[in-house]
Amino acid sequence: MAGFDYAGKAIVVTGGASGLGTAFCKLLAKRGARVGVADVQAEKAMAVADDIGGEAMGFAVDTASLESVEALADAAWSAFGRVDGIFNNAGVGGGGRQLVKIAPEDFDWIWSVNVKGVWHGCRVFGARFLDQEGPALIVNTGSEHALGVPHVNNGAYTGAKHAVLGMTDVLRREMPERVQVSVFCPGLTATDIWNAQAIRPSEFGGPVEGHPLSRAVMDRGMDPLDVAGRALEAIASGAFYVITHPHNRAMVEDRFTEQRAALESQNKGIDGEGYDVNDVLADVLGARAPKRP
Repeated sequence: MAGFDYAGKAIVVTGGASGLGTAFCKLLAKRGARVGVADVQAEKAMAVADDIGGEAMGFAVDTASLESVEALADAAWSAFGRVDGIFNNAGVGGGGRQLVKIAPEDFDWIWSVNVKGVWHGCRVFGARFLDQEGPALIVNTGSEHALGVPHVNNGAYTGAKHAVLGMTDVLRREMPERVQVSVFCPGLTATDIWNAQAIRPSEFGGPVEGHPLSRAVMDRGMDPLDVAGRALEAIASGAFYVITHPHNRAMVEDRFTEQRAALESQNKGIDGEGYDVNDVLADVLGARAPKRP
C-alpha cells in the first residue's frame, strides 16, 4: 500500500470525545478530512464536532454493541454520502489488580470494549469498504502493551491489546490491497483513560472513580496532539505498525531476543527441510505472506 491521503475523505473516529480520539479528529480535519466524531458520550461528541466546525459531525455509539456500530455506519454513510476510513479507537482501562484477582465484571467490560468493540468496527465498516470502490482505511488502536510491555496488575488490558494486534495482523492479510490496515500502538499519553470506569455501564458493575495515582501517572504522558500527529504521518506513509513512543524499541528487542533464544535452543537438529512457511500460508491458510519493508 502506497499510503493514504486524508484530504476529502470521510473518516469516523470512535472514542472521539476525549483524549487521542479528539486529537485524531482535530488533526484529520486540519488535513482536509470530513470527520465523524463518535462516542458513547454523545453530547461530548457533538461538542467536539462543533468545536472543529466545517463538515465535522458528532455521532452516538456504544462500540461494545454490534447493533450500535451498525447504526453508526448507517448514520455516517447517510451524513457523508460515503465513508472512507474508520479509526477503531474507543478503549477503556481499569481493573487494576493481579490477573488472578480481577473481578469478572472488570475483565468482561475491558474485553467488550477493547476487543469486541474493535472487531465490531472492523466487521461493520470493513464489509462496507469491500462493497464500495476506491481506497479505504482501517486503523485499530492497540497499545505498547501489545508489543512487549506486560502491564503488571493490568493483565486484562494487556491481553486485550494483544488481541487487537493479532486480529489486525490477520485483517491486513484478508483485505484487498486498496484497503489499508494499520495498528496504532501508543505508549503513555496524557488522557483520561485512567478514569474510564466512571462511565462503566451497570451490567458491568456500574461507575467507579479512578484512582488518583493513576491520574498522576497518566498526566506524565505525551501530549495527545503530538502522539496523534506522529501516528497520522505514519499511517499516511502506509505503515502497518504505528509506534509513537521511542522507548518501545527496548521492549520490542527484549521480546524478540527471548523468542529467538527459545527458537534456537528448543529446535536443535530440526533443519526445516520440506517445510516452507509461505507454502503453508498460501496452500493451507489462503493468506498472504507478511509484507516486508
